[in-house]
Amino acid sequence: MTPSRSAPFKSIRAAQPAWDSYDSTRDGFRPMPGMYAVSRRPNWWGAGATPEELHRLAKDSGIPVSWVAPAHVLRHLLDTGDHDARLRVLVDHQDEIRILCKEMAEYCDDEWLGDAPEMAAKVVAAWGDGHPETAACMALLAVEELAHQVSRVDRSKKHKGLQDVAEAVVSNNDWFPQGQTVLSPLFPLYAQYWAHKGHEVPERLSRHALVHSISLGHLSKGHAIVAIMLMISLLRELQERCDEVRDDMHANDPEVE
Repeated sequence: MTPSRSAPFKSIRAAQPAWDSYDSTRDGFRPMPGMYAVSRRPNWWGAGATPEELHRLAKDSGIPVSWVAPAHVLRHLLDTGDHDARLRVLVDHQDEIRILCKEMAEYCDDEWLGDAPEMAAKVVAAWGDGHPETAACMALLAVEELAHQVSRVDRSKKHKGLQDVAEAVVSNNDWFPQGQTVLSPLFPLYAQYWAHKGHEVPERLSRHALVHSISLGHLSKGHAIVAIMLMISLLRELQERCDEVRDDMHANDPEVE
């Protein structure tokens, strides 16, 4: 179930600066406040970062920040400016990331999600069996459909529409910034790349680099982890929205399940 939305907004707003400054790697363990998940994602608790900083990280690197990376991993990523170094952070912490991805995937069970949860389970299983590149290819098949559902971008706008919505600005003054940050990694994913035009292979994970040129060098272990994280992040976001709709339906009619 989604967290209660009955918390007073003034209390939430007043608490946010302290929430965002809490760095578990520096300050030690602190329990997450019950109101936190109203305007933040649970995995951000302890990252010591604002939504604006997390959005910038996701948009610049293509690494998902919503739902699927533990807070201390986010902190390491934020403290690391080089893309290759950030990928090494993911590889070094892949076991923790995979456990959280598995947990998030298992939570997704709404019938409105169709076959996506089963596909996510297969992706995580393949990763756990030592085949992250295979898992990443399957994950990328699902990302586009999930991205359209989460973003509600008209399909006629194709990849440019998804890239545009990913570029939307996140401000620390936004009431609910967490809905945008899940889309932020799509910006580099849909960057234009055409091998026959002599384009350089993008540094960040690129759908075009994989689909149009079968670039195995581009599908590194780090980029494979990024692709898997992105699928699970988008799926978990859709589950959250399903929960919210069902909560509203149940509030209006207690007989509705």
